Amino acid sequence: MRIFCRGFNLYNQLNSPEVCVEEFEPTIEEDSIQYFEIKHSFSVIVSNDIIKVFCNCLENNVVDCKRIQDIKCITANEDAVIVANSSGQLYKISVDDLNQISLLPKFIDDNRVVRMLSCGAKLNIAYTSEGLLYTIPEKVNFKSEDIVEIKTGREHCLLLDKLGNVYSFGRGSRGQLGLGELEDELTPQLIEALAGIKIATIAAGGWHSAAVSAEGDLYIWGWNGNGQLGLTEPSDKDAVQVLATPQVVDIKDCSERQVVKVACGYRHTIILLDNNHLYGSGWNKYKQLKKEEEENFHKFTFIHDFSNEVIEKILCGSWMSAVICK
Repeated sequence: MRIFCRGFNLYNQLNSPEVCVEEFEPTIEEDSIQYFEIKHSFSVIVSNDIIKVFCNCLENNVVDCKRIQDIKCITANEDAVIVANSSGQLYKISVDDLNQISLLPKFIDDNRVVRMLSCGAKLNIAYTSEGLLYTIPEKVNFKSEDIVEIKTGREHCLLLDKLGNVYSFGRGSRGQLGLGELEDELTPQLIEALAGIKIATIAAGGWHSAAVSAEGDLYIWGWNGNGQLGLTEPSDKDAVQVLATPQVVDIKDCSERQVVKVACGYRHTIILLDNNHLYGSGWNKYKQLKKEEEENFHKFTFIHDFSNEVIEKILCGSWMSAVICK
């Protein structure tokens, strides 16, 4: 498997000698990839049950996992890798020293298993097999055994259940919760504007969010300071800066195509169409979208043709973009 990456690479988080990777390049290759995530100053990959961290401060990028028995799930915040094992115990791996593996205080009962983990800059989320949700270590007033996907932005979180319903909570000051207001929410709330639309996948950026329906439509909301919502031309005097309610996006010249995947960075968004063409909108200072001098793209623009690849996943770091291919 290969990971094509581009964008900000000052800390070698994309495993490339270039400080800024201006074109999609297969910078990481592994036999199998079970997990990959890009943070601002490092990236982490799990391949063949081995954890590797890419960061220029490391002499050895392989984590000694002997102390972590039976890894169940993994995520990363801005300075550490967080791992849960099958007994519900959490471990924190310092990116500054991969040999520094700390046992975190146990916050769930012994008979519960952490099913999913997701971290933002200020939120660390755990979801158990019993449908309980935690902003670690505190339990959230929410229970559902139907959650299939969790995505965390800097300060907000989205939940998707198996029926296609989307819930949000956390900081809402830039409309990123999609609830029609700019208020914070301590507990997950159903996004009413998406009710009745079966959502297939979700994404959370720095201060914006996105969802793709089972019909292949893209819905987006939140902060639009760099055009990351892909809704208007930069010359539009009425260009929205904050959108608190999800809105469907029209992808120019792609009316017959379906959106199948979406990912959000801090200030940019990328989408994959059903013909394996990648499009993007938003901030482009570090060429995370295109090798052009234009700093912001306010409408979704064609980025790359991946029609010769079998794409497993697309994802974004803060100022980076990546595509995992089989």
